[in-house]
Amino acid sequence: METSRRTRSSIDAELGQLEAQLKNLVQRETDFQKVIDYTQQMKDALTVERKATEKQRAELEAQKEPINWLPVEMLIQVFSTFADLDFENVNYRPSVIVSHVCTKWRGIALSTSHLWRRIVLEGFNRRSPAQVYLERSAQAPLELDYTTLPHTSTTEECYQVVKLVELCWPHFIRVETLSIQCKAPIALVHFIPSIKDHVNKFPQLRHLVIAITAQNPSFIEAPTLLDVERPTHANDFSQGVFVPSNSCLYRLKLEQFPLFNFPASLIANLVSLELVYSPRRLYSTNSHYYLKMSSLCRFLALTPHLEELILANTVPYFDVYLPSEIPEDGTGQNMIEMLPVTLFHLKTIDWTFPYSGDIHRLLSMINAPGLERLDLWVEDPPKRIDTDYVRGYTHTSSPYTYTRGIVNYPSLRDLSLQCAGEDTTVVSLRKFAFPGLEKVAFTNIDTAARRPGGYMPALPVFPRLESIFRDPRLPNLTHLTLSHFQISTESGRVEALLGYIPMLTSLSLDACPGAVKLLDGLHEQLIGTSNKIQHTRRRGLRGVKVCPRLEALSFWGCQDVDFATLLAVVNSRNRNTNGFAEETVHKVESATSNGAIQHLVTRGLRDENGGAGHRTETAQMGRKIKPLRKLRRDASELSGASSLVGAVATASTATAMHEAFRPANIIYLRVTNCKLINEEEALRFKGLGVVDVIWAGSD
Repeated sequence: METSRRTRSSIDAELGQLEAQLKNLVQRETDFQKVIDYTQQMKDALTVERKATEKQRAELEAQKEPINWLPVEMLIQVFSTFADLDFENVNYRPSVIVSHVCTKWRGIALSTSHLWRRIVLEGFNRRSPAQVYLERSAQAPLELDYTTLPHTSTTEECYQVVKLVELCWPHFIRVETLSIQCKAPIALVHFIPSIKDHVNKFPQLRHLVIAITAQNPSFIEAPTLLDVERPTHANDFSQGVFVPSNSCLYRLKLEQFPLFNFPASLIANLVSLELVYSPRRLYSTNSHYYLKMSSLCRFLALTPHLEELILANTVPYFDVYLPSEIPEDGTGQNMIEMLPVTLFHLKTIDWTFPYSGDIHRLLSMINAPGLERLDLWVEDPPKRIDTDYVRGYTHTSSPYTYTRGIVNYPSLRDLSLQCAGEDTTVVSLRKFAFPGLEKVAFTNIDTAARRPGGYMPALPVFPRLESIFRDPRLPNLTHLTLSHFQISTESGRVEALLGYIPMLTSLSLDACPGAVKLLDGLHEQLIGTSNKIQHTRRRGLRGVKVCPRLEALSFWGCQDVDFATLLAVVNSRNRNTNGFAEETVHKVESATSNGAIQHLVTRGLRDENGGAGHRTETAQMGRKIKPLRKLRRDASELSGASSLVGAVATASTATAMHEAFRPANIIYLRVTNCKLINEEEALRFKGLGVVDVIWAGSD
């Protein structure tokens, strides 16, 4: 059968139809693509608009929160303060926490380099946290704080310190604060060379803490750290050693670390020095380090600009004596003759846990004419002589003839003494002179613990000022604080105490049984005579006997202070609010040194009754303060001096009488946990002229 073939013309015709169909399909596809593209454009535009609307909505929602009202600059200040806080958990990193709150805060945190300047590490098992902080801190000054974990072995500790030095070495130039606390002395060997080269490695170092945290550490594996003790003559270092230096270091803390491991140029500009060195142990060896008084004096001599000295649980081994002292036979072989080191700029000494016998021994070796504040926390000496610690002397006798004189601090203004019991209080300050003392606080730390239910243990009686100070007269004292002492009920004791402090403006008593006796003394009154100039009536004037400048009273846990006694004190002094505002003029007759009678016109206060009163004897202002003993002079000098003294005494008497009859108002009163005064009674004092009244509970 013959197969029919399609002709060329039929094929061409069909191809023409397919071409037309294909062209139509392509055109339709193009049209649909245009529609799709347009739709996609519309979709993209809607997406952009949606995101913008969502952002606007989020911004409006954020404006509800007060934290978002702050400008960025203020947020940075808040974040910086948060980043500087100390937390017990060192893995809680404030800067990281801030950066994970929201996008805005993260952007601010990452762009603020000084938020990442503080690197606190406890151990160095992970490198990444420190690496992140170093990168994000950029060129900001650094604060590096490293502490070894408690149970880390010595080998592991050394390995971690080496790795830390390798990581931070390029950034040492930015370090302002460096704190390294290691268990073993050998671990510090890897840091000390860089610190010695402080000019190149640590040019910006301002704070330095080097601490060995192990108890009684041995330097047998790090003998190079032990400083070499060398003989020192009496005149060496006494006036200080001035080393030219551009060091920025002004605060240094050393704990159990040998002193002389730093160049003198590093410590030349120190302002604050804190030392933590336990007393020498009885059975210490040559591989153990203990602080000697001779070493301390030599070190202090290298810090002529020192203003603050803190001795925390630190008592040196006393191996020095003054040129005026003569060591006993056989005791001076290991001792060094040395003059006191002079620190003209020293203003503050804070010393914890010396014995009473340590205080004068150490402070007599430090000449600080500008000292303004002295804070002592005195510990009782042991009852047994064979103690674990030695100080170069026993608590019962000195290893040499102890003839050191009185230590005078003419610029001292603030004294705080914390001690255990009456005996320690009496013996601690007898060889010191404080002629300019303005603030003093005595705290008993032995049995001064209040117990539940308002129970107060038997407390030691506060000693007489004659027993505490070489000169009990404190004419410049304005603030007195007593804590956990019994106030004596002996006749004349309170009057004697208050009579020595005529300039007192603030009295604070903390858990002091017998405080009511002090209040009784404060409201004792004087009766003077008054002659009116323009009227014929004579009247009596009332004044206070002691402390006419008293303005502030504070009581914590004083269970015998009652409302009536306190009211009597306020009424005796706040007279301008209780009908005594009108002023009168009265006369006080006083005799001068040559027997002449002077009429001193002073100002008094008229009471609301205008009643008459008269005392024939001159009112006496509390405890009489005798003048200092006069030096011998020739007759002409004595005659001139006597007239001058008489004039000064007359003026002083007039001033005292003026203040006595016009006492200052009590304007501040604080009552805390005093069971005999409730809140309603305390607030009544506001109506008597007391401006600031604080009441905080009653036991």
